[in-house]
Amino acid sequence: MQELIDELKKITRIKSDNAYVTINNKQHIIDKKNFHDIDEKNGNIVFIDGGQTMLFESSGFCLGFIRTAAIEYENNKRTSRAINEFYVFISRNNNRYHVKTFPKNEFDDKEFDENSIIFNEKSFSGILQIIRRLAELSLASKYDNVVLDGSLEAKYDFEKEYAKNLKSDASALSKTSTLTINNGLSLTEYLRSLNNSRWYYAVDKTNYFVKLNDKSDYVFRLEANNPEIIGILAKNSTDPVFLGYPYGLIDADASARVSDDEKKMLQTTISVKLGKQWNEFSKHLKSTNAHEILDKIRF
Repeated sequence: MQELIDELKKITRIKSDNAYVTINNKQHIIDKKNFHDIDEKNGNIVFIDGGQTMLFESSGFCLGFIRTAAIEYENNKRTSRAINEFYVFISRNNNRYHVKTFPKNEFDDKEFDENSIIFNEKSFSGILQIIRRLAELSLASKYDNVVLDGSLEAKYDFEKEYAKNLKSDASALSKTSTLTINNGLSLTEYLRSLNNSRWYYAVDKTNYFVKLNDKSDYVFRLEANNPEIIGILAKNSTDPVFLGYPYGLIDADASARVSDDEKKMLQTTISVKLGKQWNEFSKHLKSTNAHEILDKIRF
């Protein structure tokens, strides 16, 4: 055990005088000159997030539910809230996923080739997550000054088709980052160790790291074309619920999230609507899924 503790202690002692990070195959030297103070600003900003849940799943189809939220703040006060939600029925045949939405929307009748999807998304839950991501991008494209929860990076060509419709001032804030400096340590922790005040660090013209409150220990990655958004975010990041994180994103997350209780309610509603057909329908579900649902539903 002591050898393990000694190894863990080494992490706290590792320093690097020539640290760099690699982003998009390009090395960026960590330079203290790239730290900048943050001046709080008033302004308009729209926070975007999405939530999803899997209601029923079998080996050949699934039924999910997606909700997206756009929460607008002006001068640090919420001025509007827009919620979109829909059911997603996904079937699989010959390595292709076919999507139907209820009510119908722009994602209805979409198809995804399993061979074009990365490994960890080759599943019904993975396709549901992709649809949610497209729904978030579609909603974000309707507003100026949006901040998405996550990233602006598009992994797929069909995702790029939605991302290209975002306004030029769109940005995204990521709660987590797997980026490391050249010695293998976390980039965000390394930056925090260099500067304990409130700051933003410019990697290049579109990639930033931000510490939005001097009393917070959290550093987030920000993708943005306009660094002036940082001052507005800092003013929105003073709530003790999550000090240093924009409250607008907390609000958007809460608005879009599908709770376990709501999931159970949606499952019950569907089962009641199916009536006598429920027993036949439930036979198609995965056994673990079906047993879980049948245990909870009382007619």
